[in-house]
Amino acid sequence: MFRERTSGAFVGRGGLRHVEVAGSAEVELAYAVMAAFWGCGLAGEMAAALLRHGGERLGLHGITLTTNAASRRVMEKPGFRFERDIAHAGLSHVLYRLGPAQAGPSTSAQGL
Repeated sequence: MFRERTSGAFVGRGGLRHVEVAGSAEVELAYAVMAAFWGCGLAGEMAAALLRHGGERLGLHGITLTTNAASRRVMEKPGFRFERDIAHAGLSHVLYRLGPAQAGPSTSAQGL
């Protein structure tokens, strides 16, 4: 759980979690920010704090809807790179991984 430093207001939540993505066991960087705090740079701060806590050795990844440009920018700032398009929960998502991209051109995956 993340709170604003000055007011103590609830900003959002985040963490690292084990998930299966396209048939592979992964560790995901997950975060959600309250709409009132969108565009304030707090998602990036949350992601950086979680990365400091989890570190690169976990092989961290992140996913977001293909249309969520803001979330893609949040992942790119601390060094996540686009890896591939995937299907998740019946919707088109993109998979990002911490470090250099590991795949060539984008390809669609079937379900998770």
